[in-house]
Amino acid sequence: LRATRRACGFALGGALSLGRPERARADLASAGAGGLPLVGRFERLQGANAFVGRWRLRCTDGPAGTLSLLRDGDVELRSEAGELLGTGVAPWTYRQREKGASTVLVRFSVDVSGGEWDVLYFTGAVDAEGGPGRRLEGSLSTGLGRRVGEFVAEPL
Repeated sequence: LRATRRACGFALGGALSLGRPERARADLASAGAGGLPLVGRFERLQGANAFVGRWRLRCTDGPAGTLSLLRDGDVELRSEAGELLGTGVAPWTYRQREKGASTVLVRFSVDVSGGEWDVLYFTGAVDAEGGPGRRLEGSLSTGLGRRVGEFVAEPL
């Protein structure tokens, strides 16, 4: 038994003294190439679940705050302080990317009545490759089709 313990100890000690271990890489490209599953914000966009969640919304001329695209199709827009600014007038929708294209189209509306805009319609596109820096970008217009400005939304 003693001889077995010594042999295991020498084998372990030898394995540890072979040199410096290789440095681990922690970037998205090497993780995907190494076969690690890309989950959460890093996964490729698949279906509606890719858009469900909270986004930081900024507009050139329009409301800003935290945009929530909910599982049931509802939309909520809240101020940075958490005050409800508006809700969707229709379920948000998306159109899956076409063959060869890299973007997915997303549409939603927000009723911000009581302000200067009433109902705003957002049409944007997001890169289908996902990743931590993905952005939903597009234009917003009024119910009469008058273009109001541009918007950018980033996942929180």
